[in-house]
Amino acid sequence: MRARNALKIAMGNYSLVFKNLLYKFAVFSIFALSLGLILKIAINPFVEAFRPVLKALWGVVTAIVSGDAHDSARALLKGEFNVFLTFLSDNIGGIVWMVVIVVVFVLVYRFVTGVSDCTLMILVNGHMTDMSHRGYLVVMIENLKKILVYQLIDAFSTVIYSVVVGVIVWGVFKLLILVMPLLALFGCGLVLVLAVALYSTVFSQVMANLLIGGHKSVKTAFASGFVPKKEYFFKMFASYLAVALIIVYLYVSVAIFTFGVGLLLLIPFSSLLVVCMKTVDFFTINKKKYFVDYDTIVVPKELRENDEKLLSDEIEI
Repeated sequence: MRARNALKIAMGNYSLVFKNLLYKFAVFSIFALSLGLILKIAINPFVEAFRPVLKALWGVVTAIVSGDAHDSARALLKGEFNVFLTFLSDNIGGIVWMVVIVVVFVLVYRFVTGVSDCTLMILVNGHMTDMSHRGYLVVMIENLKKILVYQLIDAFSTVIYSVVVGVIVWGVFKLLILVMPLLALFGCGLVLVLAVALYSTVFSQVMANLLIGGHKSVKTAFASGFVPKKEYFFKMFASYLAVALIIVYLYVSVAIFTFGVGLLLLIPFSSLLVVCMKTVDFFTINKKKYFVDYDTIVVPKELRENDEKLLSDEIEI
């Protein structure tokens, strides 16, 4: 029910997909160009050092195709490759710095693009509360302070969580690769999907508390949002797991059958859908009624019982 309502709300706010797409495309373009320029300068010495290896490899291929003796060509290739390995060992510091630069760019990129998802949650909250639809940039600017606070928390948590998940994935891969290579890929994929679903379950209400719950303190937002109550936790986890699997399937299918073009809409729409699910969970957990559309209002059972009790009391009077 909650996932279906979230999908309906996402479809009712479909214009946000294009605003989210425009924002994320602009951010991606800026980061991609910046990272590309930096890496082009940093990688150029490695490319130049690898050119002789490629030239020697082409010499081996040519010798084999023409039927000539290729022992000298193979010896040249081996020599050039050893020279390249020596170059790598002498420039290990440069390689480390390139890896650090890429990691930092990825983290900052996630931080900046996450601002849009936070804005979407505030806008979706307006739709669900009183069917209001305010301007995207206006809402982002007005709530930028608390959005940045959450994004800092999310960035820090993501780094730690990613390291832990990475270690688990590597352990699963090392364990299963000895049994069956395909089973190793399945196991790693399963761990990653479960990890995404668990992260969404645990942090969704922290995000909602800070952005739309009125919590001024990060401590109180965590206290009431981190690890939802038992009666909601497993339902939320199952929903996020199902949605994560569906999204992965759609990503792969769309990437293959539309040559990646469909991802331009699917990626921002999936972001909106997940935000709607988190917001619906917030309203459900806090027992608040909400609009799905103009004709549909979801009223929690507890509120219906209170209304019936009040009505009964009035009749008795």
